[in-house]
Amino acid sequence: MNPLTANLGCLDHSHYLFIQLAPLSFEAELDTVPDPLLHRKILEASGVKPGTSGYEVYPYLRRGRLENYFGETTLTTTDQDSNLNLPVIGSLVYCESNALDHVATEGDNFQYQSSFACGNRVLENRDINQINLFTLKTCILCLDAPEFLICPQYAGSGKILHTLCQHTARVNSVKWIRHADKSPETELVSASSDGTAVVWSKDDVGGYLPSTVLQGHESAVTLADGRYVNDGQGPLIVVTASVDSTVRIWRRTEQGGLSLFKYSVESSQYNLYHLCLFGCKIPILGETVTRLERVALGGVAITSEADAMLCTQILGLGSGICLSLSLGLLPASQALLLACGTDDFRIQLFAENSESEDQRPNEMVKVDCLMGHEDWVRALDFATDDCGDLLLASGAQDSMVRLWRVSASACGVVKRRVCELAAGEDILPQERMFSVMIRGETRHFAVSLESVLAGHEGWLYGVNWHPSVTGDDGSRQPLSLLSSSLDKTLVLWAPDEQSGVWLDAVRLGEVGGNTLGFYGAKFSPDGNSVMAHGYQGSLHRWRYSQEQGSWIPDVTVGGHFAGVVDLAWEPGGQFLMSAGSDQTTRLHAPWVRPGVSQVMWYELARPQVHGYDMACLALLSRYRFVSGAEEKVSRAFQAPNNFISNFHGICGLDPEGDLEATAMQSTPHGASVPALGLSNKAVYETQEVLLDNRHVKNEYPEAYFVPVEMTEPPTEENLIQNTLWPEVQKLYGHGYELYSLAARPDGRLLASACKATDAQHAAILLWRTDSWQQVDRLTSHQLTVTQLSFSPDGLYLLSVSRDRRWTIFQEQQNTDGNSRYQMACTSSKTTGVHSRIIWCCAWSHDSRYFATGSRDGKVAVWGKEDDQAPSDQLVQFCLSGVPLQLPGQSVSALAFAPELTSPHVLAVGLDCGEILLYKWSPGSWNKSLHLDSR
Repeated sequence: MNPLTANLGCLDHSHYLFIQLAPLSFEAELDTVPDPLLHRKILEASGVKPGTSGYEVYPYLRRGRLENYFGETTLTTTDQDSNLNLPVIGSLVYCESNALDHVATEGDNFQYQSSFACGNRVLENRDINQINLFTLKTCILCLDAPEFLICPQYAGSGKILHTLCQHTARVNSVKWIRHADKSPETELVSASSDGTAVVWSKDDVGGYLPSTVLQGHESAVTLADGRYVNDGQGPLIVVTASVDSTVRIWRRTEQGGLSLFKYSVESSQYNLYHLCLFGCKIPILGETVTRLERVALGGVAITSEADAMLCTQILGLGSGICLSLSLGLLPASQALLLACGTDDFRIQLFAENSESEDQRPNEMVKVDCLMGHEDWVRALDFATDDCGDLLLASGAQDSMVRLWRVSASACGVVKRRVCELAAGEDILPQERMFSVMIRGETRHFAVSLESVLAGHEGWLYGVNWHPSVTGDDGSRQPLSLLSSSLDKTLVLWAPDEQSGVWLDAVRLGEVGGNTLGFYGAKFSPDGNSVMAHGYQGSLHRWRYSQEQGSWIPDVTVGGHFAGVVDLAWEPGGQFLMSAGSDQTTRLHAPWVRPGVSQVMWYELARPQVHGYDMACLALLSRYRFVSGAEEKVSRAFQAPNNFISNFHGICGLDPEGDLEATAMQSTPHGASVPALGLSNKAVYETQEVLLDNRHVKNEYPEAYFVPVEMTEPPTEENLIQNTLWPEVQKLYGHGYELYSLAARPDGRLLASACKATDAQHAAILLWRTDSWQQVDRLTSHQLTVTQLSFSPDGLYLLSVSRDRRWTIFQEQQNTDGNSRYQMACTSSKTTGVHSRIIWCCAWSHDSRYFATGSRDGKVAVWGKEDDQAPSDQLVQFCLSGVPLQLPGQSVSALAFAPELTSPHVLAVGLDCGEILLYKWSPGSWNKSLHLDSR
């Protein structure tokens, strides 16, 4: 008897057990089983008694035993096989789901939501469903890699609705799972570099949780697609591709009980078995399945109904990889057709082959290989035209789009050659024939090249057919195709009404700037708007204006596409400024519109687009800030006139009441970054010199800034070149890269610190912001100062460091009338609380208390206590009450509420993405709110 490898799912769906079955006799040793009691119950239900013949568990460990789950059932093969290292096809998957609610519409206006992922440099990371829900995957520098669900037309502009968290690495692909009857999608599938794919489904309360985790690939999963074969909810087919050179076919069915299926395998001396427990089907071994046969089992009666995905087939690509894939249905049938674009410039076609009408998993067989592209095929999309033929659009790095037609053929005869045609008979395109078995009947299909579209000058990364439109006369498929390329353009292709030749009807995209083109684009369900995403994580949206008869840019959501490292509020709370590892500094503010009750926050400016990753920033006033990056220089910026006027208009502020803006009338109009430069150069004049009067070296202008009057948040095109702030000063003095900055509340003093491994470089530099002169150098720490913070009254400067200490510098008045900061107190090994790096600190609104947070999971509050005598080292401040302890966590951010509240409100940020809100008073911690990473 051959060994049999299986995955047996546990009742709680939270554990699974790899079982290697071999013809051995032994007593059970259940100490190695994940849930011994659970499996013993299954054994007892099967009528198996200890001491009977069983099968080895975990043979590669050569320990643990488990009785035969199948009682007297005999599993045989034709030959003996002693290989115990048989590959496992699939595994029981933990179910999670996410889908989107059907959004109510008013009149003919759609709302379409999207999933947004702070931008990624990956493909296939966006999709729009029938109810305008847009999905985009994320690449965030944290433990989780969430996806965001966005409604681009919420309040006429867009809003992030949900954040989906399950993957532990970058999300590479997101696709809505299509229905055969064109009904609104309720599920989507995502693929990640963590080696898994997740099917997300809508729950009963409108939430979005993962329903199934697909595990089995040996490396990163790069692509995923899925669809329902029949009308309704099943069966569901999901296809995933990985850099392990395989494509896996997954199938979901709904049936309870325990059953076993036997597979017959080509070129093999043993059979494959597949266990179905609670409707969860787990394949055993991975080979080409040629025949499926149900094997009866007795003794176990389980009635629970649960959905699970079964890997029914693995398609090997040898040493190649799949770069794109798409699922479609063959004409006049419910049989699947899978198209895979591979790195050999070809498109592999696999069709579902079913020899009978039962519901068992059907084999996907290779039926054709489409050649023509001269570089990697990066995009595929299927659509069914009004004649019932299947259209396939393919885009490649050869800058070409090819259209293929798959049609049903009555007899399967290839069209005649040109020399065989009669006089006057039309010459038709060459056709390639293939045949598949559909429910026991042989069907013939023809594949022909419909057209070749040449219009892009860069690599093609996305193609998308116009969604089908439903009207009074039924559903119809508009012949319109959208393509996206790295040449910074989107092209809408459509056939000419008279000649039928495919032409570029509309071109959209960017002009100028420093972007690297588009990674993909999608139509909205009604086809009246288009959303695209770029290499640098930006979202672009255009809508068709009936009044103007053209496509115009529209407002959409945006944000950083890498980790946010620092942020600061404008002193009056009018806007928020953030710095990120994506080398940008961004300004976010509310858009106030007359007659619109929803106040949405948008990115209004991108003051700095740098060449180094940002590290810190500090706001000096409403229109001045200083930033630090992975360089030794601090850079100061001031808002230009064009931003100030647009800021007033978008946020609904009174220009007359803005005193700081009134005093800045002589500021530049804007700024631009010269070629190969890092500094934002001020632009005072916008008049361009005529090309005829330019010197040859000045043929291309250095400044691309154009003053724009805006009444709504800027589009991506304006953000990248028309919202920069001019740089007014560079501050030199540190020996290593900047790490932390802090500004005194009055904006007259700036503190900076850099990375350090000794006391010399760990010094804090103080700068006057009116003259930009260094006025002091404060020493105390031995390692990098991780955060600086001035007290609200400006009397104290607090610093925390990697040396696990904090230090307070107090302002002292000199005899000459000038003030200096001197060390007032510091912690030590005997007075300190933290045993690991202190990452963060924060002052209370009354400047009486400050809090410190550390990697050891402790939050300590220190303050002036009148009834306690401070130690010699602490001088003025001592520990106030018992520190908050969060075992297993790392505290990375702290902030006190600015209101005069009692008890104090303290927000605690953790490196796992969670935020905890506590009400604190000396000796008391009361948690009032918990915001998780979802």
